[in-house]
Amino acid sequence: MNPFAQAVILTSSTLRMLPHIALYLACRRKIDPDLVKVQDGKPTVLNFIKACTRERTFRNLFYYRMGEYVSVFIKWLLPPERTLTIWCPAIGPGAHFEHNYATYLNAERIGSNFYCLQLVTLGNGKGGRPTIGNDVSIYTGATVYGGIRIGNNVKIAAGAVVFHDVPDNCIVAGNPATIVKQLP
Repeated sequence: MNPFAQAVILTSSTLRMLPHIALYLACRRKIDPDLVKVQDGKPTVLNFIKACTRERTFRNLFYYRMGEYVSVFIKWLLPPERTLTIWCPAIGPGAHFEHNYATYLNAERIGSNFYCLQLVTLGNGKGGRPTIGNDVSIYTGATVYGGIRIGNNVKIAAGAVVFHDVPDNCIVAGNPATIVKQLP
């Protein structure tokens, strides 16, 4: 993008983002691990402005990190992605949601460095809600449900349907999901 045009857009965005920037500066330690996963990959105010301006899904994560009662006062300035729903008591640092329309995340816990694409469902089933480990990637259209545990360093392929525990260090695919590869 033309640097002049980018400067004009970011300046106008900054005005409506003043409350967001103030919250970001007050809570940088909560937001920076997520921020380095988007846009320029740097934990800076400029990158925060870019991420909030260009990525609605980042806004959802920002509002989640700020808490329901704090974010309710600023959401109207920069609306979140309406079809990304997060019902999770804890999401570890370094989460990245990409193109997350029509995504429903209802888990007991999601670990650090979580990566998720669109049309993903984590939800209730037999035995409760799933628990997601660290360094987990869930690709387009996958469904994970029930009181199961997804281990660390797991990749869940697009369209997979997971309703049994998944051990650490593997790739699962299919309906029902099975282990297709062990990772080192």
